[in-house]
Amino acid sequence: MNPTARVRRTRLGARTVHEPACAIYKSAMRANAGEGAIGCGVLEVPAVGARWWLAWGPSGLRALVWTGSGVEAAEALGAGAPAPSEVPEPYAGVLRRYLAGERIDPTTLPVELEGTAFQRKVWASLRRIPFGQVRSYASVAREIGSPRAMRAVGGANGKNPVAVVVPCHRVVDADMSLGGYSGGLPYKRFLLELEGGRLVSDFVQPGQLKLIE
Repeated sequence: MNPTARVRRTRLGARTVHEPACAIYKSAMRANAGEGAIGCGVLEVPAVGARWWLAWGPSGLRALVWTGSGVEAAEALGAGAPAPSEVPEPYAGVLRRYLAGERIDPTTLPVELEGTAFQRKVWASLRRIPFGQVRSYASVAREIGSPRAMRAVGGANGKNPVAVVVPCHRVVDADMSLGGYSGGLPYKRFLLELEGGRLVSDFVQPGQLKLIE
C-alpha cells in the first residue's frame, strides 16, 4: 500500500490490530450506509497467525482487513460492526483455495468500492495486475494517465479497503524492493511468496515475479 506511510499498531493483550485498516473499514461502512445490509465474517490465515475480517454488501466485498489471530469483530471493525456470520461460499471458497496455494486469482471476486475518482482508477488498475506479476508505483501512475502521481498512487494503495482482492500487495518499488503495505510487510511478503515469488531480504528476486514496466 502506501510506500511512505508508517503503520501504527494498537496492542490488545497479545494481539495486534492495524489501525489504518480498521479506519478504512469504518469509513467504508459510513460510505455504504443505507445501501442494504452489510454482513461480516472472518477467515483464518494460520500460516502467518492472522485473520481476514471481511465485510460484504448485496453485490460484492466492501472490506478485507488484516488483523492478528485473536482479534474479534468489535475490536477489528468497531462497535458498529454487524454480528459476525459465515463468509458466503463464493468469497470463502476462492479465498481458501488461494490460501491453499492454488493458482486462483482473488481479483475475480466482485467488490463494492467507495472512494474518490482517482482512488477508483488506481484500484481498478491494481485489479488488472495478473497473478504472479508485480507492477511499480510509477507504472500504475502511467497506466491511469497521471505519470507524475506516484505518491498519490501510493496514497490510494494505502486507502484500499479490500486487501488481496484489490491486490495492492502486487505493487513494489522500481528496484523490486517491497515498498510499503498498510497491513504490514510480513503479510505482503507472505502474499507475494504465495503467488510464486522468492524474496531475499525485502527484494523480489529476478526471474520470480515479473515486474511490469
